Amino acid sequence: MPLPKLESLFKSEDSLFRILAPKVGLFSDAPQDGSFLLGGSFIGKLRVLNVTYDLRLPADAYGRVIIDSELDKSIPVAYGQELFRLNPETKLVEAEKEIMHKKEGTFDIEEEGFIVRAFTDGIFYRRPSPDEPPFVVEGQKIEKGKALGLIEIMKTFNHIIFDGTDKSDSGVIAKILIDDMEEVKKGQPLFVIED
Repeated sequence: MPLPKLESLFKSEDSLFRILAPKVGLFSDAPQDGSFLLGGSFIGKLRVLNVTYDLRLPADAYGRVIIDSELDKSIPVAYGQELFRLNPETKLVEAEKEIMHKKEGTFDIEEEGFIVRAFTDGIFYRRPSPDEPPFVVEGQKIEKGKALGLIEIMKTFNHIIFDGTDKSDSGVIAKILIDDMEEVKKGQPLFVIED
C-alpha cells in the first residue's frame, strides 16, 4: 500500500528556497546534496506519530539541493524547521523542461490510453525490494495515489505515483512499457493506463 503524501512547506529567502517540515516528526531519506529537484519531487519521508508520509516538494519550489550536514538517518524535526535549501537555477530549470518537452514528442505510443512518463532520468524498479511482488501488474485496477514503481536517482528512490488520468481518479494498467532495473530517460513512457 502506498504511503500517504504530504507537501513540505517552503520559504523564499536570499534567492534560495528553504524547505521546511510541515509537521513535527522524524525526517529520513533526504535527497543528496547537489541533486536537482522539480516541484512535486519526492524529498524524503516524515514519520508523524505512527504514520509515515512520502514528503513531496511544493509545485512552486525547485533547484539544486544544499544540505549542510549528512542526513543519512532519521532526525527529529519541529514544525517549520529547515530540512534543506534549494538553489533555484532558472536556466537549468528551463533547460530541464525543454528537454522533457522534446523527449515527450519522440516516443510514439500506438496504444490508446493515458501515458505515465518518467519524471526524471534514472533506473526504474517494478518492485519495492527484490523479494517483494511488483507494485502493479498488467490488468490491475488502480486508484489515485497508488505507487506504480520506483526511479532511483543517485541512491535516492522516488515513487512513481498515479495521480489519476485526465478523466478519472482510477484506471487499469493496460501495458507496462519498461523492464525492471532498466535505465529510463525523463519523459519516457512507462505505463499505459486505460479508464
